[in-house]
Amino acid sequence: MKLCWLIASDSSGGITPVAISCCRQATQAGYETTMLMLLKPTRITNNYNFKISSLELTGWAAETPVNLLQWLNENHQDILFFNACGELEAIIPYLPPNIKCVFVAHDTAPPYWGKALEEEDNLEAIVAVSETVASKFRHRLKNPQKLSVIYNGCLFPELLDINITRQDDLIFLGGDNPTKGAFDVLKLWKKLINLGFRGKLHWFGNITPEFLTQIKQLPNSEAIHIYGYVARDVIFSSAASAKVLLMLSRVEPFGMATIEAMSMGCVPVAWDVETGTKEITTANETALFAPLGNTQALAKQVLYACRNYEAFGANVIERARSNFNEALMWQGYEALIDYISTLQPIERSKQCQQPTLYQVPVQRFQLLPPRLRSVIREFIGRSPFLGYWLRDLRGW
Repeated sequence: MKLCWLIASDSSGGITPVAISCCRQATQAGYETTMLMLLKPTRITNNYNFKISSLELTGWAAETPVNLLQWLNENHQDILFFNACGELEAIIPYLPPNIKCVFVAHDTAPPYWGKALEEEDNLEAIVAVSETVASKFRHRLKNPQKLSVIYNGCLFPELLDINITRQDDLIFLGGDNPTKGAFDVLKLWKKLINLGFRGKLHWFGNITPEFLTQIKQLPNSEAIHIYGYVARDVIFSSAASAKVLLMLSRVEPFGMATIEAMSMGCVPVAWDVETGTKEITTANETALFAPLGNTQALAKQVLYACRNYEAFGANVIERARSNFNEALMWQGYEALIDYISTLQPIERSKQCQQPTLYQVPVQRFQLLPPRLRSVIREFIGRSPFLGYWLRDLRGW
């Protein structure tokens, strides 16, 4: 059986490593597996045990549906897994009955699962990567039985020694992204210094010069190490010697970064809001939470995690590696493959028709001038409450 995971690019955040894990496990299980990208690869090379292909188009490319159908005619596949790429998803109603389709919803915002509702009759199955995501649209499905929750998984690096002496170091992976809590970290650092914190902060992700200036103006800024965008193995290495992961996102559909850091021994400290972080951790055992917006309480939780690290370290490693490894994720997908393989072919609504050009969705926010968009993002980003209340307007 031929399986194909479709993604936008090899820089698609947490989606890319999940697709790679699925493809690797599928190949090991004996399936002929392909990962097909819309864009040309820029970061990964084909040194895996599965095939990597690309349509080599651009984002919003109108010709995507036509090109994808042509690729499928030349490279027959039995099951397609669509992963958060609207250009590729546009082909679903045009596919022939001999191809089965699975839509994978990776986020809570409507643009990430709306197509599953629109094309429900043309899909054999729908997957949500967490109950947090599934709860957003399960009640709107005509046939909720089509929906499965399959948690993401990861291939974790070997943990050589969990008994190493760790410093009171913190990790933040959100760059300058307000939705990830970048402005919260600025306020948190001041509180931590006032409370006597003497550890380091390892700050990963893209940061603009303007935001970097704000970081440099913080007290004890010499203890803040800026890394920018780095390979995942660098983050794993840093997490192996730190104690705390600052997971301050207002929205976290699943939390690949969380399980990756946990697998190396980092204790997540997060806002107490309904996100994937709360779903994949256990409060006071493998994570600590603070009331949304209460920076003083957040700082105290960080210090508590550092002082009492021995009570958490082994638990967070066990939680991540036992519950969210890629082999366990694959068990869910293989069970789904076995099930949908028994289903009768779907006569899709536009099969045998020539696909129309892809229509770029109207994003009203993008119609605003760039400077105004930046001001609005920063205004919302500075408030944990506004960010949380407006979390699912992304893509509007």
